Amino acid sequence: MPKNKALLLLVAAWVVGFIGALLGLLIEPTWFSRFGSLVVLLAVMSEYTLLHGELGRLYAKLDQISADDDIPDLSPSKWHRKKFQMTHVTVILGTFIWGFGDLVIPF
Repeated sequence: MPKNKALLLLVAAWVVGFIGALLGLLIEPTWFSRFGSLVVLLAVMSEYTLLHGELGRLYAKLDQISADDDIPDLSPSKWHRKKFQMTHVTVILGTFIWGFGDLVIPF
């Protein structure tokens, strides 16, 4: 699994949302709403990848600890927490687009 897979999925979610907004403005507002489902799908995939990668890192560090060692710092990095926050925001925004996207763009 590539290290930046979650970030690529998150960027893809935003690009899909932008494409949906353009199609909603140019063709019909329901396209914006339909692309909201893809935004949610990509954001949830990104969130799963972030969680799965973090748990794998945590288990790998725990396997290296012997009974006599001190427990190392296992907290996620600041960058990892920011990616999680952006993923959560993207899921919420994509859900609103999915549900109410056709009402946002006037026609």
